[in-house]
Amino acid sequence: MNTQIYVTAKITVKKEKISEILALMEYMTKETNSKETGCISYYFLQNTENEQEFTSYEVWDSAASEANHWSTPHLQEALTKIPDLLETELDLKKWKAI
Repeated sequence: MNTQIYVTAKITVKKEKISEILALMEYMTKETNSKETGCISYYFLQNTENEQEFTSYEVWDSAASEANHWSTPHLQEALTKIPDLLETELDLKKWKAI
């Protein structure tokens, strides 16, 4: 049985904040992929037709690993910065393979 958890988070960023979100995403990707046990894949995608739209794509080995991600210092730091960068609310979804 596959217990992996897949997470997507769609955001639309304020146009004047794109460079800030790109730096934050680079930091989050590096920290998460290099330091978190249970992280299989973690990266961000930028829409080719709307430069303000981004989606994160995460794969975790279990729900417990994904839950632990929320308490890491780098994610806690990012969560304090993100609200000021967004044009719309975060659309976070968790998935499982069938």
